[in-house]
Amino acid sequence: MFSVVHSKRWLAFMLAAVLFFISVLSVSAADNGGKVEIRIKVGSNQMKINGAATKIQPPFQSAGNVMVPLSVFTNPKGFGANVKLKDNKIITLTYLKHVIVLTQGSKSAIIDGKKAALAVAPVIKQGVTMVPLTIIAKTFGATQAIDAATKEIVIKATAASSGSGSTGTGIDSDSGKSQIGDSYYKWSMNYPTGLVQQSQWSNGNWISFSDVKGEYFLALSIEEAEDTLETDDKRDLMTQNTEDDETVVDVKTITRPSGTFERMITKHQDGFYYEYRGIQANGYFYILIFGKKAKSASDLDANTGLLDSFKPVYNAANKSLKDLARIKDGKISFENEDYGLKLQLPKEWSESTEGSSPFFNGPDESYLLLNVFSINQDDTLDKWVERKIQSFKDNKAEAYRKTPETSSITWNGIPATLVKLSYSTDTKKWWNEYEIYAVNGKYKYYVDFTFKQEHKDDVGDVLSQLLDGMKIDFQQVEESFGQVPDPDDSVDVTATVTKTSKTYGYSLKLPKLWAKGISDMEKDSLHLTGVGTDLLVGIDEGTSLEGYPELLEKSYTDGGALSIDSKTNVTFAGVNAIKYALSSTKIAAIGAHSTLYLFENKGKIYLIQGILNDTFATELNRKLLEDAMNSFQFTK
Repeated sequence: MFSVVHSKRWLAFMLAAVLFFISVLSVSAADNGGKVEIRIKVGSNQMKINGAATKIQPPFQSAGNVMVPLSVFTNPKGFGANVKLKDNKIITLTYLKHVIVLTQGSKSAIIDGKKAALAVAPVIKQGVTMVPLTIIAKTFGATQAIDAATKEIVIKATAASSGSGSTGTGIDSDSGKSQIGDSYYKWSMNYPTGLVQQSQWSNGNWISFSDVKGEYFLALSIEEAEDTLETDDKRDLMTQNTEDDETVVDVKTITRPSGTFERMITKHQDGFYYEYRGIQANGYFYILIFGKKAKSASDLDANTGLLDSFKPVYNAANKSLKDLARIKDGKISFENEDYGLKLQLPKEWSESTEGSSPFFNGPDESYLLLNVFSINQDDTLDKWVERKIQSFKDNKAEAYRKTPETSSITWNGIPATLVKLSYSTDTKKWWNEYEIYAVNGKYKYYVDFTFKQEHKDDVGDVLSQLLDGMKIDFQQVEESFGQVPDPDDSVDVTATVTKTSKTYGYSLKLPKLWAKGISDMEKDSLHLTGVGTDLLVGIDEGTSLEGYPELLEKSYTDGGALSIDSKTNVTFAGVNAIKYALSSTKIAAIGAHSTLYLFENKGKIYLIQGILNDTFATELNRKLLEDAMNSFQFTK
């Protein structure tokens, strides 16, 4: 019989399905006062950052530890940590004042300058580096909890900053320079003797230094601040750069002959004292941070000379001043040694730390990426392009795409094919995607530049860089890489696998791609995803459907984003069932249609739901979803 307990469980399950139809606005950490909440779930390919969903390699458990992709920590809208990869195996994560060095396949690590042992070694899974969650989150000062209702792991932390980019290179201390500075952000200071550059974001608005032993720390954070900031505003911005484990022990306004600045002293639980200095000038707010292991705050006084040397001034005529600027002439120069890659992009762009291939984020969700794969012996450039275009057509409904345009070009001195794709999610706002396909030696090269069509007049510099300015050293690629299979070459979207639940007595014949990462069929809820498709299975104890239809109908229609188009009595999997056809309404941001079956069998209530996003409602995806749903059958 229906009960309140049943209703709560099913309401949570069904509301999760409803979320598919409703768009979640992307909320950056900056919009939340620098705070960030990340939600992940073992086996799920979805991560939520302040409510905004993004796809990730599904986390998994190993020896009692949850392993997560690096993007959990490096996503710019989340922690915003920087990552640097050396020799394709040594990973250096930098977040605020913390540095973690991991090695793929090794349980040895260095955390904030100290050797540490990991319970589980980082591993590569389907081309993505997976790392142990707890020790990294704890080091970064984040908290973890389990949401009992959703079984999600909830991570809460302070974001490093929006727009973080790649780590920088070290300073050459033998170059004869006695000062460092940035010609773009207009600052300079004495060379921090004994410290080496630890990281620098791609746009240069964060730079940090430390000593070999990890006993000293120096950093500079820069934020745009055209309007005059009040004292409280300055102190709030400085506080946002502190961590939860820091206690503020002194706050003052300091006046010197050179000017006035805000000073804040903090004590960290790890034995560090930090001095923060906030200075507004040149349309920026500079936050200079110095920390050292000390017995008292007064020990920071020994380094006053270094901090006093900081000036919001850059003198280009000073020959002893080393320019650390990443932005020059309005552009950032990016390089990647492994790919022999060199390119310049407008200053608004940054290099992403997600994945191992070069990836660059631009304004308003635009991006540029480079992938390099081995080419199969019987493959050709034309065959490759043909497969990719067919995949595009197979996964975008006709109303949501335009006919692909192809042309032959010369790229990096070799023949290549340029493909222009245009597509939409609502037939109102469109995206343009320029793809370059090229083959040289043992490898094939793929470049993708994607942006919103409404900004097509603003991307000329990037498109020019894509076609003419982007340089690849093919010989360097040959030396850097061995066999690098293209995952798409072995994909068969029609291949199926049968999954069986012994506990609940049913089986499903699913596309293999949907079933990846699904090892536990004995749970009372199952969520499978394909391209624009979702398949949900929910099971509850009960011998009667009494109360369930009413709960379902209320849950789905209360928000106004869904309507029930029809409700019929049918036979499904050999038993009597209620079949619902649902669709999104005009107030929903995403158009979708859904089919849902509700039925009882041998003391259990079953809900089977298939959801198809209108954008991806092609003949292929519709058939894959229908075949998967209709394959449901009882095994006992």
